[in-house]
Amino acid sequence: MPTSHRIQVWSNQDAIREYSWCLLDCPTTERTWQSVNLSLWEENEFQKSDLPATPDELHIYQVDHDQAQLELTASSLNSEAALQFLWDTLREASATGKRAVKLIIPLHSGYIVSSNIIPLRFCDSQHIQSAVSFAQPLQTYNGQSISDPRSADLTILFSAATAGLILYPDVVPESDAVESDLENRLSFPWIQPGMPQCKTLALVDANSAHPDDGLGFYRAARELGIKVVVLENAGHWLEDPAQSHWREAFIPTRLANPPEPDVGRHILSSLRAYGKPVDGIVTFADSFWYYIAQIAPEVGLQTAPPDSLRIATNKFLTSKYVGHEAYSANSLDEALALAEEVDLPYPLIVKPCDGWSSEGVSRVDTPDALPAAIKSIDTSRHGTEFVMEQYCSGPEVDVNLVLLDGEILFAEICDDLPKSADVNGPTIGSLTNFHELNSVYPSALPKQELDLLITSFADTLLSLGIRNGVMHLEGRVKNSTMDYREAHGIIDLHAHNDTSLSNSLSAWLIEINPRPLGMTGSHIIESTYGIDYWALAAILGVNDKPRARALSIPYKNGPQYTAIMIFIPADFPAECDGIFDSDDICADLIARRPDLGRSISRCATLVKRGEKLKHPSTGKNTFLAYFNVFSRVGRGEALRLAREVREEVRYAFV
Repeated sequence: MPTSHRIQVWSNQDAIREYSWCLLDCPTTERTWQSVNLSLWEENEFQKSDLPATPDELHIYQVDHDQAQLELTASSLNSEAALQFLWDTLREASATGKRAVKLIIPLHSGYIVSSNIIPLRFCDSQHIQSAVSFAQPLQTYNGQSISDPRSADLTILFSAATAGLILYPDVVPESDAVESDLENRLSFPWIQPGMPQCKTLALVDANSAHPDDGLGFYRAARELGIKVVVLENAGHWLEDPAQSHWREAFIPTRLANPPEPDVGRHILSSLRAYGKPVDGIVTFADSFWYYIAQIAPEVGLQTAPPDSLRIATNKFLTSKYVGHEAYSANSLDEALALAEEVDLPYPLIVKPCDGWSSEGVSRVDTPDALPAAIKSIDTSRHGTEFVMEQYCSGPEVDVNLVLLDGEILFAEICDDLPKSADVNGPTIGSLTNFHELNSVYPSALPKQELDLLITSFADTLLSLGIRNGVMHLEGRVKNSTMDYREAHGIIDLHAHNDTSLSNSLSAWLIEINPRPLGMTGSHIIESTYGIDYWALAAILGVNDKPRARALSIPYKNGPQYTAIMIFIPADFPAECDGIFDSDDICADLIARRPDLGRSISRCATLVKRGEKLKHPSTGKNTFLAYFNVFSRVGRGEALRLAREVREEVRYAFV
């Protein structure tokens, strides 16, 4: 029987709780880290009272066999996070009677690749209820193991650990299943050798109109120990001194989108006004890349060639570059005049050359439908230039690539299920456009087609001279061996009988986005693969190659489940005023359907009651919410769950 030790919780002069804890056996493996297993349970000798969420006014003592007390504080445990983790474990033990935890101790000297790397890699683990990092950004470790954990007290164990894991109540911490899960998630160099260097990254366009829009990039940069200098219009919320924890500096910079011709000079002036060196520059607003690339050499920074970025961020130029039949115009009259000169390739796609979120994208089957499609483009948001190009009917995909010096460090592909404007798309209210609906990770296309997509799209980037960064590309497979069909109320990919098409397969590039995917899409990659695209964008932005390689390594066993990102578009009768008249529709669904809630990894309602929204017919696509749904059983169950979630969403407009 393992030797037990005691912990007491005191309030004023009284002991109000007592716990026992002991060390458990841990299988010996060849690892770069050590896992120490503890079991903790509550004794019943003292009067009980409810424990608050934080210890605050209470005192926690480790009690030895001679009744000597050692107070456990943030200082003695080496971090506030470690103290809170211990407190949370005590509260869990009070609720369930007994809890097991693991402490993760690095065995290599060096610094942590990112302070949140352990919680990130244990997202949705079947065995781990919560994972807490004790690390600070760029924290270093001496790499010494606890040679005899049984002789160590909690202060020694917690001070050596970089993170703690609380296991679910019925999980045996030393079981093969748990150890295999740890091996799967932590088999990569998350401790980097040597001493860390703090880098500074300039960001053009703050990428967030409000904190509620998402802070993925800023959190990632902070956890990486990267300082961010924000170049954005004056009056942005990040200029507020109260928000200074998100950035190193805020430099007011005139930015208009679509960009003005002299925006590059404004960016250059701001970099010089900052007055300190920066190690890199990035933007997540594609239209600024061309101008950034023009001025970057003047401050000693490197980017892809300006002309290459101009092609990559202009949808007409991209289409022409890869050999599609495409035509551009700046007005309806120009388009109609062009239609008289050439035979436009109907069905065709009309979309703004500087577009995002599938806004203003229309499928046009006949010449009569062309004017309405062109008028649906919001020129105030996307400029006047639009492209008319061939429509490819093959399965649509998102291809995300992580490039370093032209090498593909990581690649994944998801299936974008048909939109309402596709011939095999679903009927979603009044929508007849290319609003995102369901994205399924990973793709179900055959390996041959997946490899073709990755190779073809990467070759296009490299031919353009784009060799570094997180790249989000959208495309289709022309003459795919699979197509979408409905079976039992669910639309999914199925192999078709025309085997001759396999000889004419080709990757059809729709657009290039030299940035991570939008709409908080990085979350589903984090949980499915263990990869944080925002962290990679930041680390590649400062050319930190060793950490980029480490952060690009997914789970050892591949994606941990099938996941579907469900988009809930704003759709309401045209006669409504467009005022959202509901509360948190995600919380509402989970409260009504807790069974579905157990399969939702992450979700968020993106609008608030009383907010006035534009109708999709105006060319602006607005999402009300998203749900990341997952299944460990397989794709079929994931699609069924996604259908149920969409059917269960309740909202109203007035």
